[in-house]
Amino acid sequence: MEDTTFDYIIVGGGVAGCVLASRLSASLPENSILLIEAGPENADDRVALSMGVFLSDTDDIQWNHDSIPQKGLDGNVVSKTQGKVLGGSSAINYQAWTRGSASEFDRWAEEVGDKRWSWNEMLPYFKRSETFVPGKDMSQEKSEAHGYSGPIKVTHVSSSGRNRNYPLKAMIADIHETAGQKRNDDMNSGDTLGYSEFANATLNGQRQWAALCPRGKNVTLWSSTQAIKLLFAGTQAVGVDVLHDGSAGTATAGKEVIVSSGAQNTSKLLLLSGIGPKAELQKHQIRQLADLPVGDNFSDHPYMATFWKVRERGLSLGDMEMVTPDCDWTAGSGCDFFAFHRHEEEHLKKLTKETLGAKEVERFELAGRPHTESFVMHGHIDFTGLVEAPEGSSFSFLNILVAPESRGSIRLASSSPTDPPLVDPALFTNPVDSQLMYECARMNITAIKASSAVSKYGAVEYGIAEADRDDLSDEALRRRLVKTCATVFHGSGTCAMGTVVDTECRVLGFRGLRVIDASIFPFPIGAHY
Repeated sequence: MEDTTFDYIIVGGGVAGCVLASRLSASLPENSILLIEAGPENADDRVALSMGVFLSDTDDIQWNHDSIPQKGLDGNVVSKTQGKVLGGSSAINYQAWTRGSASEFDRWAEEVGDKRWSWNEMLPYFKRSETFVPGKDMSQEKSEAHGYSGPIKVTHVSSSGRNRNYPLKAMIADIHETAGQKRNDDMNSGDTLGYSEFANATLNGQRQWAALCPRGKNVTLWSSTQAIKLLFAGTQAVGVDVLHDGSAGTATAGKEVIVSSGAQNTSKLLLLSGIGPKAELQKHQIRQLADLPVGDNFSDHPYMATFWKVRERGLSLGDMEMVTPDCDWTAGSGCDFFAFHRHEEEHLKKLTKETLGAKEVERFELAGRPHTESFVMHGHIDFTGLVEAPEGSSFSFLNILVAPESRGSIRLASSSPTDPPLVDPALFTNPVDSQLMYECARMNITAIKASSAVSKYGAVEYGIAEADRDDLSDEALRRRLVKTCATVFHGSGTCAMGTVVDTECRVLGFRGLRVIDASIFPFPIGAHY
């Protein structure tokens, strides 16, 4: 830490921070840039290999946060893990690559009054990030929706370099067809509805993550360094206090401080620095600099899983060799398709009008916006640890809520920067969310039972009470939900555009301070982020 004065300081070396450091260094070569990352720079083959994270202990390269007890889940606690390594959560995730729908970005632009956040205006930046490799069933012609020279190789299961011919692929496609889902050739074209081949950031068994974005010589990296407080001269951001190997230090910014620490840690840092609700800051004896709703509007994408055992052996992860000539389970996540859905049931429309505000009803009814998502993981994949794996082959069916109406918060546990925040996604506190989840699960369980999963493979649901096996009532589905619910770690909204930041991502009332991660989303997007 010899040099401590820089033009720009970026706090957080995750997806947003790594991309910004790369692009700033290229466009402003005469300016000095500091990138601060709380975790290590390198995390060996646990990160570099596509499936390394899932076969390893990663506690040291992630923020091991848990939620507070969730009232909507009978007091259960859910994991709220985030990446703590250069590349952030892109270094420890399942490498899914989705953008969201055009209608959601157009709605975002409309709500904040700035067309630069619309789909057409964002598309050039989406394209710039990727080198797109279409799946074998897709058009091989170059598409105006994709980029072909970006730092991240975006492939599909059929085009990711190694054979990933999962034995149950045709069965999974049949389930989606039986559920009435249309085949969508390109989920990342702006139309997300239907089912499409799984797009992922992996190639030849190697993860493609944000740390691969090139950094110029004008970028200094401080790894294993935690930002603990933002510094101000009046309303001008002038630097950051940090901890490195237990020692305190300070970095000074000549132009801007840009925070990109994720929906949990960004809001925590702003709160520790005096930016947030008065009552929250007074509770911890922190002097308030600005009364902004930092930490409010928090949401995540929760899921409910169902688990199915098939009759034959040797058809899934955990019941066959990891690498065969036709199927290499180490080459990427064991998933063939995404599927995104809308729900138009009359009782849901009635419930939204009874329980939501006018803006929320408009978002719910937005044409082209997905409400839920489904995908199948081959094998027994249970993140709660509450469902015992069977002998033999199986598949895990995830029903995911991607348009949640429930809103929670990020709050401080104390004024100590080393204490984890109080994370409350408030899952299923809005009745619309429960009904959406039940409709998604009911649709998919019904489709599984009517498809070749049962007629050809003899699939039987396990991990449930015998009395619930043929019961698809709301009550029986809730019992499945409470037992299997977790989230897919898509937190957003805690420094929302329009209430905490403006459309340039500048924190309201301050100069030289921006937030640029998923904290700024005004509402949750139906995508993986």
